[in-house]
Amino acid sequence: MENQKSIPEEYLDVLTKTGEKTGISKPRGEIHRDGHYHRAVHVWIFSETTKELLLQKRADCKDSWPGFWDISSAGHISAGESSLVTARYYLVCILMFDIRSCD
Repeated sequence: MENQKSIPEEYLDVLTKTGEKTGISKPRGEIHRDGHYHRAVHVWIFSETTKELLLQKRADCKDSWPGFWDISSAGHISAGESSLVTARYYLVCILMFDIRSCD
């Protein structure tokens, strides 16, 4: 039997139709399966000098839109987290984008 470590599923805050937190958080899979409203960040990186928009190609293993071109950086906002912290995480840790000059 193979020893597999399971990665804990990300929990997201469930929102009302108007975007208010309900006080309930659920695993990402349940949120998507049941169609609950939830938060995400989308960051578009555009060069004003070259007029170019940075896009990224989604991995073929993604559960939604695998292999498609997507926005510069995006991700779910974990339960209890802020949009700014999440946006910085995806830019710095995932894309390795240097945003120190943006502070």
